[in-house]
Amino acid sequence: MRNELIAKRYIKPLMESCDQASLENLSTLFSAVAKAYENEKFNLIMNSNDVSSSAKCQLILDMVASANSTVVNNLIKLLAENGRLSLIPAMSEQLNREIGRAKRTFTGRIYSNNTVDQASVDTIARDLGTKMGATISLSYVASDFDGIRVEVDDLNVEINFSKSRLNAQLVEHILKAI
Repeated sequence: MRNELIAKRYIKPLMESCDQASLENLSTLFSAVAKAYENEKFNLIMNSNDVSSSAKCQLILDMVASANSTVVNNLIKLLAENGRLSLIPAMSEQLNREIGRAKRTFTGRIYSNNTVDQASVDTIARDLGTKMGATISLSYVASDFDGIRVEVDDLNVEINFSKSRLNAQLVEHILKAI
C-alpha cells in the first residue's frame, strides 16, 4: 500500500504533463521494465548491496534507451537517486490504472465456486459496463464463495449473489407470509 502511494506521487506529474499518446507509450515502456522485476536474477541484481546504485540506474536506462526520452531518463535517474527503482512495477500498475480511468476502461474479477464460462463472463462484463458507462473486462477466479461475486476495484463496485443469503431471504419471506 505504501509503494502505491509513493508511486502515485511520481505518476501524477506525468499525467499532468504528457498527452494521451505519450502516456500510453510510457505505460508500454514501464510495463516492459516491470516485467523484468518478475525475473529472479534481475531482482538479485536490483536488491544486491554489491551493485552500485549508478550501475542499477544504468541497467534500467539501457532497458528504456529505445524510447529516446529525456523525461523517462530523468525519471529513472530521480528514482535511482532516491533509492526507489523498486517502485517501477507499482508505477507501471498505477499508470495503467490512470490511463484506464481517463479512457473509462476497467478490469475486474468474478469469484465463484462454480465454473463460469467465458460467454457468461463476457455478458456480465458487457452488461455491467453498459450500466456503469464504461468498458469493463472481467476474468474468472475460482474461489470458495458460495454464489457469484463481481469486483471492479477502480470503480469501487462489488456485486454478489450468495446462495445462502438467497435461502435466508426466502425463508424470511415465507415466514412473513404465514
